[in-house]
Amino acid sequence: MLLALLPLISIMFMIFVLKKSSIFTGIVACMLTAAIALSPIFNSNIMNLTEPIIKSFLTTSIIAYILFFGIFLFHLMDKAGAIKGIASSITKATNDKIYQILILALGLSPLIESVSGFGLAVIVIAPLLIALGFSPIQSSLIALVSLCIIPWGTLAMGTIIGATLGNVELEKMGMGSALMCIPIYIYYALVVVYIGVGLSALKKRLFTILFVGFLLGASVWLCNRFVSVELAGLFGSLAVISVLFLMIKQQNKKTSSTSKLEKESNSIKNIMPYLLLIVLLFISRIVIPLKEYLSNTWTLTIEKYNFELSILYSPGFFLFIVCIFTIFFYRLQAFEIRESSISTFKKCYPVILTTFLYVVVSEIMSEAKMIQLLSLLAAQSFGQFYVFISPLVGAIGGFLTGSNTASNTMFIRLQTETALHIGMSPILVACAQNVSSSLMTMVNPSRVALSCSVCKIRSHENEIQKKMLFVGLGTLAIILIELLLLFIFQ
Repeated sequence: MLLALLPLISIMFMIFVLKKSSIFTGIVACMLTAAIALSPIFNSNIMNLTEPIIKSFLTTSIIAYILFFGIFLFHLMDKAGAIKGIASSITKATNDKIYQILILALGLSPLIESVSGFGLAVIVIAPLLIALGFSPIQSSLIALVSLCIIPWGTLAMGTIIGATLGNVELEKMGMGSALMCIPIYIYYALVVVYIGVGLSALKKRLFTILFVGFLLGASVWLCNRFVSVELAGLFGSLAVISVLFLMIKQQNKKTSSTSKLEKESNSIKNIMPYLLLIVLLFISRIVIPLKEYLSNTWTLTIEKYNFELSILYSPGFFLFIVCIFTIFFYRLQAFEIRESSISTFKKCYPVILTTFLYVVVSEIMSEAKMIQLLSLLAAQSFGQFYVFISPLVGAIGGFLTGSNTASNTMFIRLQTETALHIGMSPILVACAQNVSSSLMTMVNPSRVALSCSVCKIRSHENEIQKKMLFVGLGTLAIILIELLLLFIFQ
């Protein structure tokens, strides 16, 4: 049993204690896992290990397809000034500090993360908060908490991979994760406002703050339920931005109609690529004949490895179309496209390589029956109470790797197989894994370091880390309460 657990222990030890990079950790973990699998205890054949590596490569190719064009779109829009334009229109819309915080933290940040992922929203949000008069420490904390849409980040890539590896239905996992997130988003709305303006100001606008948090969660759930999992983050963030702008307009009616028209025209121009992406994904998921055509045309299938990629139906294809549209719409120059490509590659390859290495570890553990052994042991040790352990496992994965995709890759198969052993719903455990893993990535040391670097407060990194740890513990407490209620009333 200890040998089966050793790959996971080694990953935690190298990241948390030795503070090694994710890539170095992944390489060592792969070699260690392979050595354990080939040992007399598990007695795997060396030829059998080629299959997990090929499976891992194929799984990672799905991730790379979406991730590359998602980050490329962000850099293209950044070169065109669209990202700054969106931010400027939001920050100039009101002088109300609470509205500014809510729009940036629960609107703009989720909008950017939904398409790009990788914590890029911090780079945009934190400087804006500082420019609006918030202290660097406040800005750093709010920017980190604003990474709340990660279950649906990069068009729900981590959730999609989790559902695939955990052998659960994507739609049910998306809806369950969204339902679990509703009270958490209310909690985050309270947290970011408290950080920004304090308790007394929060109390005066309590209903508005609670409503905005609920709106984000409810919008995400509605999109998961009736449209698609991939679009949920985009839909939720745009719903929050739209509603908050309507509330601001009710509060401020001094702007002339001409000025309003100019602002609205510029705002629409800046978000046009996102709007096109929403329309394309929406039509492809709702119009059944088109959905069937795209799903069955240019489909790469390898039955031996249970692999299928619908090239035209994948979100990566629609991101590619929107990238082409963005280049022509904003009339980007060749050097701007080249610089965007280089920046995208630099951000992509470490994520893709790290994910591949963690998938290899997971696949080798599964091939050598290590995961089955660990899940059986967990079922025997905790029984029905394992449901309360599952979010802790997910939280550890998210905290250590800083990636929901990597965490789900490492742990979700263990989680769902344990659930089957104890007669529980794999969907419930998968959702607990997905949500806790996603939301604890904001506490990851590398994310904290990024935020402190952007805000130029590296000397306060430990302070920010401790405060974010409290935010993470609050998140876990909410998830555990939700699971307790389900456990009591099931």
